[in-house]
Amino acid sequence: MADVDQLALAFADRRAGQRANLAAASAAHKRYRETVETVLADLVRQRRPFTADDVRNALPDEITAEAHSPNVLPSVLGTWAARRVIVPCGEYRSRRRSRRASRNRIWIGRNPIE
Repeated sequence: MADVDQLALAFADRRAGQRANLAAASAAHKRYRETVETVLADLVRQRRPFTADDVRNALPDEITAEAHSPNVLPSVLGTWAARRVIVPCGEYRSRRRSRRASRNRIWIGRNPIE
């Protein structure tokens, strides 16, 4: 029982952190979050598997420079996953040095976005 309570608290803390991170990325002068969500929506519409690296690689350099935190993209992905707009369909090891070969998910859109 205690493990379930701890898990619920951990998920609540993660969601709160995601909300705070996304709120900070929504300042009027910042377009990073908006661009990430536009790219993500395009990938969902295509109904093909994609990774965070696919999203990142689709961003123009001038937009990437606007990110206030490296956690904005994972926060957007986590939020979309919590809403079940995207669902995991596999895993891979990241080749990005900053990720240190960590486990990452492969995503696919669950519902088409209109």
